[in-house]
Amino acid sequence: MSSPKLRQAEAGELIKALPGLNTDEWREWVEFADRDKEEAEAAFLRCSWAEVCFHAQQACEKLLKAFLLTKGIFMPIHDLDRLAEEAGRFLRELGGLKEALGRLTIHYYASRYPNAARRLGVAYDRGVAEACLRTVRELWSVLRPLLGP
Repeated sequence: MSSPKLRQAEAGELIKALPGLNTDEWREWVEFADRDKEEAEAAFLRCSWAEVCFHAQQACEKLLKAFLLTKGIFMPIHDLDRLAEEAGRFLRELGGLKEALGRLTIHYYASRYPNAARRLGVAYDRGVAEACLRTVRELWSVLRPLLGP
């Protein structure tokens, strides 16, 4: 297993390998985040609970990455807790959302792979979907206004 310093170096190499990450690419991440949020809302109306949670996780991940890109940082991870921690260095208001965002991370995996929800102990229902939507809406209220129209 890599040490934290080595993982940071590996991430730094990836940043160098991907052109344009320190430009206006963050705007594309915002567009994709908005689409995932809209899809989470639409999936809720269809009572597709796992889809709600997956798209909520994706929306939050992409919005956090967009914000970090405006600071010249790209983290090639799906862990919302770690992304929120890094973003929180620039925006203290995210501190109150860190725990809820951390709980969303599991839905990146649990909602996508056969038997993953069962193995991870996730039972998708309306209550779980509502919690996921609540988190994405809270993040949007804090972070989205900072990233333009």
